[in-house]
Amino acid sequence: MKVVERRFRGSIICRVLGYPITYGIVKLLLEKGKMDLESIAKYVERSKAAACFQLTKLRLANVIRYERKGKKTTYWVKYPNEIKKLFDACESLVGRISRRLDKDF
Repeated sequence: MKVVERRFRGSIICRVLGYPITYGIVKLLLEKGKMDLESIAKYVERSKAAACFQLTKLRLANVIRYERKGKKTTYWVKYPNEIKKLFDACESLVGRISRRLDKDF
């Protein structure tokens, strides 16, 4: 894979996870495991349509996977170990930045 394509894919993942609701959905799926749309919408306190829209963005970015059984669709994180490491790094950076902001202001 070319370097430009890797950067492009990385930027897509960062953009998708940059929204609080998608970040929350992925974090929820990491913690709870496989979940259906109705449960996800309930936990993130959004309508099923809003949750479905965010799940579609996450699927297109290859962050989550899904399986359909009848009318029910189940979602889960595609690469849980890598996503967990990414989230840990983000939260560590936010903590570091927050401490620095407290000192500066």
